[in-house]
Amino acid sequence: MSAPEALAAAGPPLPVTGVVASADDGNVPANTLDGDLGTRWSAEGDGVWIRYDLGSSKTVGSVSLAWHQGDTRKQTFDVQLSDDGSSWRTVVARQVSSGTTTQPEVHDFTDSAARYLRVVGYGNTYNDWTSITETAVNGADGGGGGTCRYPADVLDLTNWYIGLPIGEEESPTNVEQPELDTYAIDPWFTPTPGCDAVQFRAAVDGVTTSGSSYPRSELREMTNSGSTKASWSSTSGTHTMVVEQAITALPEDKPHVVAGQIHDGSDDVSVFRLEGDDLYVTNGDTSHHKLVTGNYVLGTRFQAKFVVGGGQIKAYYNGVLQTTISKSFSGGYFKAGAYTQANCGNSSPCGADNYGQVEIYGLTVTHGSTGDPGADRTVDVATSAQLQSAFANAQAGDRIVLANGDYTIGKISGKNGTAAKPITVVAANRGQAVITGGQLEVANSSHVTVDGLKWTTRDTLKVTSSNNVRLTRNHFRLTEESSLKWVLVQGANSHHNRVDHNLFEEKHQLGNFITIDGSATRQSQHDLIDHNHFRTIGPRAQNEMEAVRVGWSGISQSSGFTTVESNLFENCDGDPEIISVKSNDNTVRYNTFRTSQGTLSHRHGNRGAFYGNFFLGEGKAGTGGIRIYGQDHKVYNNHIEGLTGTGYDAALQIDGGDVDTSGALNAHWRVYRATAVNNTFVGNASNIEIGANYTLPPVDSVIANNVVVGSRGKLFNEVKTPVNATYAGNIGCRPVRRPPASPSPPAPSGWSTRCSPPTGRCTGSAWPARRSTPRPPATPS
Repeated sequence: MSAPEALAAAGPPLPVTGVVASADDGNVPANTLDGDLGTRWSAEGDGVWIRYDLGSSKTVGSVSLAWHQGDTRKQTFDVQLSDDGSSWRTVVARQVSSGTTTQPEVHDFTDSAARYLRVVGYGNTYNDWTSITETAVNGADGGGGGTCRYPADVLDLTNWYIGLPIGEEESPTNVEQPELDTYAIDPWFTPTPGCDAVQFRAAVDGVTTSGSSYPRSELREMTNSGSTKASWSSTSGTHTMVVEQAITALPEDKPHVVAGQIHDGSDDVSVFRLEGDDLYVTNGDTSHHKLVTGNYVLGTRFQAKFVVGGGQIKAYYNGVLQTTISKSFSGGYFKAGAYTQANCGNSSPCGADNYGQVEIYGLTVTHGSTGDPGADRTVDVATSAQLQSAFANAQAGDRIVLANGDYTIGKISGKNGTAAKPITVVAANRGQAVITGGQLEVANSSHVTVDGLKWTTRDTLKVTSSNNVRLTRNHFRLTEESSLKWVLVQGANSHHNRVDHNLFEEKHQLGNFITIDGSATRQSQHDLIDHNHFRTIGPRAQNEMEAVRVGWSGISQSSGFTTVESNLFENCDGDPEIISVKSNDNTVRYNTFRTSQGTLSHRHGNRGAFYGNFFLGEGKAGTGGIRIYGQDHKVYNNHIEGLTGTGYDAALQIDGGDVDTSGALNAHWRVYRATAVNNTFVGNASNIEIGANYTLPPVDSVIANNVVVGSRGKLFNEVKTPVNATYAGNIGCRPVRRPPASPSPPAPSGWSTRCSPPTGRCTGSAWPARRSTPRPPATPS
């Protein structure tokens, strides 16, 4: 979503029955509902929240927020919705207010049902307080803030049609292909705000088919690209449906919903059915054959799977077989969605706000001639053709084992394992199965692991719009003829992928060992890069040759929550930035950098955490430490020794900026509120530098409890005088073998020369005589 939509259309304000907050300073939550822009709710801290109760589930389309001093400060916040006040879904992530008005600004999102709305604050451009003067929770407006428009943007609906709870009685609206590819109707059949699922809703007053008393928003299986109704037999072939889903709402009085089913030529054969807290697999239309769980919580995501073959139905819940039902039938087909088992005759109120709802994150159907896709399988392959066939037929629990030899690889698309049963592609003998050609792209898939392969191919390994993909114990030494990214994580809705325990070596063309991208607007989320060995990248280029890049300037205002930890970087000399972080809320910790030219750089974005890292230059030319731009970074508990770099490559460069709090996304944003504490600097050419480059010095930095020891260059260097900096508890020490010719100037407040090195005594001659200048009066951003 673009920055605050003050002119966005809003639905009608909804009545709020209650408001509470995580904290306040005496300016209480109720002040946000009194119609007075002169009163406010205020709380201090990262993640404070205020929650509004609508009394019952309502369709919400936007929220209007007026901010205290909103014409001089920009506020960062999330908007979340909940059905029960405990399980929350984010509909506006890390939004930033305009900073130009104290009047309400409308923040739009896809219309969604909820009882509760919560605003989570992360401080503003001046301090870490969140202060709201007025709030209005607005009803449906027919709009949306997601990055997709149609359910077909989320699920492959090629062989489905949708039956809806609207239209004429006993003749509900059905939408078939090709119209289905560009069809959505809110709230009955629409992408969720985050575009990670499709929402299916059926209200108790909805239109029903002639053969049922209950309304539905439900997909029906088709074939031939949606032109023919599917019809198969339980005694011929194997037929599988896997649904990743969550049941998010139940009707009143009769809280029953069917979320997935097998149908024959005349009736239900077996369904996944929730009744209150009890989730069943049924035998026939009404028989409660198997209780899957007796404490299901609305909104909990789970995997349901039916496998039909040999006159049997096998039903799995989260990859575990629950029951086997003997059943011979013909005319079979699958259905998935929300089939509400209530109507106006048994559920009150009789209206659109009383409904059942299901969100589907993934949906696949396969038909084969033999085998049981429910069982874990080992698939041995020895040729490239066998490998690609195994990919095409992969299912949860498969272990695809590559014999020793060379392979040309291809794409894995739309394949979903589970946490308990991942799809694993593994070398029979680590490093002896070699990928010499082709390109692996894991697309629209989940829980896929690639283990123990050697990669010499000329193409990038891509993870696209996928989650829980793991690359582990591989050896990457790709063949490069021109610029090449080796591993790329990209696409909308990528998250929780992991690259670990791999060796990356000998990269000599532009591009990165690992690149974490995302969609055009948001970085891939919660990825982990850990326990890898990166070595020998170079020769030095001006740009685009980082060992690891997290984010890029175009998405630098989004949050990645990426963690880079416990890796070894050796002779990574390709770029001025060994690791380049270009988004918000990422962590780089516990890594070791040996004889590597360049720095760990937070180039774009805010709220980075760099801690527990070791930088060992060993005297090599051009070796650097940490360089930061942006807001609210924390640099602590790092050990930095033997570096030769200065300026851009200083051991710690809290740099100047060329834009303040707005401007081009590829600029160097001014540093605000950086914290550098408990770091150790030993024998570096330049240790802590402030503002070596660009025009705008850092603001509100805290430099405390650091130890700086060395006989080379300056121990501390204010190239530009910072604004309102705080120094406390630092120790600086320069060993000398004889007394200086003249007395040393005193260290500034917050620094001490208490040190007794074995080679002589300490002098404070490196410290600047001046302190930082006071903060200027606040001005509008």
